[in-house]
Amino acid sequence: MKIKLVNSSVSPAVTTVLVDGQERFVGEGAWGKGVGPANLRMALSPGVVMREYVGADRVQGEHIKCDKGSVSFDIERIFESPAAALEFIRGDFLKEQSEGALMFDDAVVFPHAAVASRISAVVGCAVAVSYTIEG
Repeated sequence: MKIKLVNSSVSPAVTTVLVDGQERFVGEGAWGKGVGPANLRMALSPGVVMREYVGADRVQGEHIKCDKGSVSFDIERIFESPAAALEFIRGDFLKEQSEGALMFDDAVVFPHAAVASRISAVVGCAVAVSYTIEG
């Protein structure tokens, strides 16, 4: 599965690919590509308010607020050397966009999403990143 953020509010649209759907690293061209997702979790909260009317035998839900949700997942990137992993953290990782439409392959999950947190760890030639995206 490919996971990406597409920011179409700028011209031209900017796409940040967080996971490119690779399951294994094959050949030199695959180095540094986001493998995963691992530990994919999704929480959705409909904008429902529970009403307790006088004389009613049960509460009644009313959808009056905005729906919201969050997606969390982990990825791993393998580089040719520890120096290349550190270069990714100092460069491309800091330049990743933090808002746009969250997409799984070609399906829009959240049309207006924002990266709430990105936690990275560098271990040798590997960079592990945990994302939390809300929308």
